[in-house]
Amino acid sequence: MRRRILLATWIVLLTLCCPVGAVVSQGVDLAALDGWDILVAPDAIPSESFAAEEFQRYVAKATGRTLPMVTNSDRSDRHVFIGPGELMRSTRLGFVVDEFGPEDLRIVVRDRNVAIAGGRPRGTLYGVYVFLEDYFGVRFLTADHTHVPPVGRWRVVGPVDRFYHPPLEMRWSYYGEINRNPGFAAQLRINAVDGDVKFGGRARQRLISHSFHRQIPSSTYGKAHPEYYCLREGKRLAQVDNDARENEPCLTSPDVLRIVTESVLAEINAHPDAANVSVSQNDNAKYCTCPKCAALDKREGTPMGSLLTFVNAVADAVAEKHPDVKIGTLSYWYSRRPPATIRPRPNVQIQLCSIECCLMRCRVPRSVTVVRV
Repeated sequence: MRRRILLATWIVLLTLCCPVGAVVSQGVDLAALDGWDILVAPDAIPSESFAAEEFQRYVAKATGRTLPMVTNSDRSDRHVFIGPGELMRSTRLGFVVDEFGPEDLRIVVRDRNVAIAGGRPRGTLYGVYVFLEDYFGVRFLTADHTHVPPVGRWRVVGPVDRFYHPPLEMRWSYYGEINRNPGFAAQLRINAVDGDVKFGGRARQRLISHSFHRQIPSSTYGKAHPEYYCLREGKRLAQVDNDARENEPCLTSPDVLRIVTESVLAEINAHPDAANVSVSQNDNAKYCTCPKCAALDKREGTPMGSLLTFVNAVADAVAEKHPDVKIGTLSYWYSRRPPATIRPRPNVQIQLCSIECCLMRCRVPRSVTVVRV
């Protein structure tokens, strides 16, 4: 009992003696935002203006106060700066984002000010969602339901100085509600869903997927050049209704390499914003078994031997004209086992497809091998 009394006494003394007021003055009491405003730069891009609107909306729900939105001010405090504007940069907590990546963000809280800003086009918007989640307790649960708890009578935040650089350049949870609601995707920082520009656009990286069916379609080349397509049980599968499901190209054919390379270069020219292009097998197991392909695959111990040899050759051609664009291919079905000697070029991405894995267990089947991420 005596120890408990002493402990309680020390707690009271520490509470009275510690400079709580100094901590509060350096931070911000989110329950006491009377007289504050949200300051957005006049030259804010759409996602930054929307970020300010989102901050205003959810803070109003949490506190019962709708902070006014302004673009200029003659005072030095009680601002929530949204975006990398000139006024924010000129304050004591100001910073520049010139070297920030498109989703890098920084949050600074001190001296009765808050600054949330990031790289363009998504950093500031994502920074606002981080702030709402971490300091207001907001939870974006579904597209039509967001949990916003009351802020209460006292909630001091800060001083804070946080910088965040996302470790993954592209994030996509392939889920219907996310794909149909780009605003909800932005709240979850899913950056692979197209939508209004105010949501910040999408990442330059694209999902790697089946591509041969559109890069060398049998409807275009099959009749005149059956040798462009896989040999299976003594027959070239050049006359099919569905390339994606019913055939694969012959990957040791120089003409196939030329045609696919030309298709890839045309795709890059048509989509200069894309950071990668798929060069990948169709969605079937009918890889070519002609003598050349079979010999290469036998030497490498896997059909990934002929596939990666082909992909590397396309990547070499792309690197000459577009050194910043990567070539992506799938490690999928028959191509999961890595080749014995062939290695991907530096500008090649390999995406593991583990759709047959049992998601009820932690152990990964032995047949699933990560070649390169």
